[in-house]
Amino acid sequence: MAFFYLLIFLLLLFALIGVVLYFFTGVTKKIKFMIILSFLIGWFLIFTYTLYQNKKRDYHKLLLYHFKHGKVLICEDINITKDKFNFVDGTLTFVGKEESEFDGIIIPIDKCKIKDKR
Repeated sequence: MAFFYLLIFLLLLFALIGVVLYFFTGVTKKIKFMIILSFLIGWFLIFTYTLYQNKKRDYHKLLLYHFKHGKVLICEDINITKDKFNFVDGTLTFVGKEESEFDGIIIPIDKCKIKDKR
């Protein structure tokens, strides 16, 4: 999240510099157009990245909801269930419980999907 705030800060800083160059210097129209275009592309990229991260976070919440309610998740061809794995919030991983056959196995939540109800 700090990286995202740094990107916004840098984009605002460069936008301020671009506004000063645009209005208070004798820069050609081609360079002015390139400045505006670069800021629009930068804002679009930040917007797209934010949408992607929100969608990913919502899917992780859905996976965790199913896991906590006893549903089966499929991660790297392994059935992840509450009785065989623990979920670690800090790293967003599933860790095999000591008393199960999956002891020591660590699987990131990004490699998981919800098992179909078939």
